[in-house]
Amino acid sequence: MTEKGVDSFSTKREAQSLSISEDQLGDLVARAKRGRTDAFQELYELYGKKKLNYIYRLVGSREEAEDLTQDTFISAYRNLGSLKENLRFQSWLFRIAQNNVYQLFRGKKPHFESIDKEDTPELSQVQTMATPEKSPHDRLLSQELEGIIEEAISQLTEKHREVFVLSAIHKLSYKEISRVVNRSLASVKSDIHRARVEVRNRIKKYQGEEHGM
Repeated sequence: MTEKGVDSFSTKREAQSLSISEDQLGDLVARAKRGRTDAFQELYELYGKKKLNYIYRLVGSREEAEDLTQDTFISAYRNLGSLKENLRFQSWLFRIAQNNVYQLFRGKKPHFESIDKEDTPELSQVQTMATPEKSPHDRLLSQELEGIIEEAISQLTEKHREVFVLSAIHKLSYKEISRVVNRSLASVKSDIHRARVEVRNRIKKYQGEEHGM
């Protein structure tokens, strides 16, 4: 696939991931650029929770994540004119969020708070286990596993945690992640692989201990 073909595929993924067509997304961004606050509000409704979850995974504090999410959308609204390709709004928004996190928290190790499972539907394994039909014992195990996953993510290095969240939770392509973090495709692929191995090993260790292995 050519570079142009990859870029086209990425923008289609961006729209499809939100059940919105490319034309609809492009129109929303175009209207927001013209000062239509209702259009920008729709963009916020589409992307707000996703960006909140992304920032939370980086900083580990719900309150700080909410503040940074608000700052991200304020910056986006003020700088919409600098976005050259409307269909890349999501990747551009991730980049703003990333910059806000780095400016305020560079060098500070995140402290992860506990959060309700309904606020993190991305952790499908945990969500599936913690259903009302499960026994109290199974629900307890799912809560423990959620803690293991949260801890595993928090223990990743900054650059590994960032690409892991973008890949495993937000399902961005390698190409999109490369744009967001401004690193080479090879570097992104390598870091994602290492992060996945580390998280997987921590989960396996937990599961082995649970079964007396």
